[in-house]
Amino acid sequence: MPEVHLQSHLSYRNIAVTSENKLVYLLVEVAPSAGLGLGPAALNLAIVLDKSGSMYAHDKLEYVISAVGHVMEKLRASDIACVIAFADKARVLIPASQIYDRESARRMVRNIDSIDVGSGTEMLNGIRAANDELRKNLSAERMNHMILLTDGLTLHEGACKEACMMAAAEGISVSTIGVGDDFNEQFLLDIATACRGTSYYIDIPRDIPQIFDQELRGVQNVVVRNPRLSLKLSRDISIRKGYKVKPMINDLGQIPTADRVAHLDLGEIQKDETQSYLFELVLPSRKPGTYRLAKTEIMFDIPELGQRDKTVSEEVLITYTEDQSQASVVTPQVMSVVDAVSVFRQQTRALEFAASGDRGKATQLLRSAATQLLSQGQQELANQALEEAGRIEQGGGASSAGTKKLQYGTRKLTQLLEPLDIPSLSSGQE
Repeated sequence: MPEVHLQSHLSYRNIAVTSENKLVYLLVEVAPSAGLGLGPAALNLAIVLDKSGSMYAHDKLEYVISAVGHVMEKLRASDIACVIAFADKARVLIPASQIYDRESARRMVRNIDSIDVGSGTEMLNGIRAANDELRKNLSAERMNHMILLTDGLTLHEGACKEACMMAAAEGISVSTIGVGDDFNEQFLLDIATACRGTSYYIDIPRDIPQIFDQELRGVQNVVVRNPRLSLKLSRDISIRKGYKVKPMINDLGQIPTADRVAHLDLGEIQKDETQSYLFELVLPSRKPGTYRLAKTEIMFDIPELGQRDKTVSEEVLITYTEDQSQASVVTPQVMSVVDAVSVFRQQTRALEFAASGDRGKATQLLRSAATQLLSQGQQELANQALEEAGRIEQGGGASSAGTKKLQYGTRKLTQLLEPLDIPSLSSGQE
């Protein structure tokens, strides 16, 4: 039994023979074997905390202190951790070390209030300090990870992204936590996406400890490292767009291909986690018959088992038919994912139109998204979409809080879907 399961599902198993190109959706699922029960990964962890003046409002800093203290309690003797606070400047509160004296560590974190790092928000200094600490113990045998928390805008966003991506190239993943309504959600989403991490939105400060706990449990339970997905396309097949859809939706844009092969670096896979990816494939016209569309392949490492570049692959087949009744049969589970992605796309495009001043298109798309959200049972998100549509229609812009609720809320729509229980497209895996 392979350590990683790979399954591919099409929106249509059969398509009609026509003279025109056809669009089909390919859903690729990657999950560790149920028997892959390794112990928690040893961590090389950096926690980077915004300590600007705005963090003192609504007791945000107190909740952060509590959350980090809880993390210290959950670390194992083999784990290495550091804590950095930043505002204008950055200060290393706890240098990278194994936290044997947890009370001293908690005391250092509680003393964050007395640390002078200025009053502005210069995240780049915090990221650079964290990278310096992480590099002291950088190892392929550890989960090298940064948790970045902020409640506001920062200077030099481009340089921040670049510093995080350089870290990611060295094997350091980055997760981001935005608190309140004043941070740039797209900036934090982009960092987490590019750096194989997770992005969180916290609108209620008392939820900060819960999110830190969730993130820590996630990185401690990574069982599959450095997963890489490739799609080896057959002749005349092209990928129009790609999306990560589980655990959360993220637009991957146009997927570059070279010699008909597309490559994606995936995020590390946790125990009992499924990662799913949706691709829009453009198919040429063909005569009746069964054809190979692509070969999907996952390559991965499991250092704890001494495995490097282990490979699992699967053939993706489709049948061209002149029987219209067969060609009209869809795979409902795949189309449910497509519907969730459609809502995410609509609200994203709507907010882009709103930002550019096209109120008509923005309101139209938001109301369409609201209709789909209602059909999916998402009353609260639908109401938020309608509220933002009303704001925009009346000449105002989308609210900061509303934008974040829609962005992060629609990204989670696929979490609510039932697990796929449909056969794979090929007879077996290689």
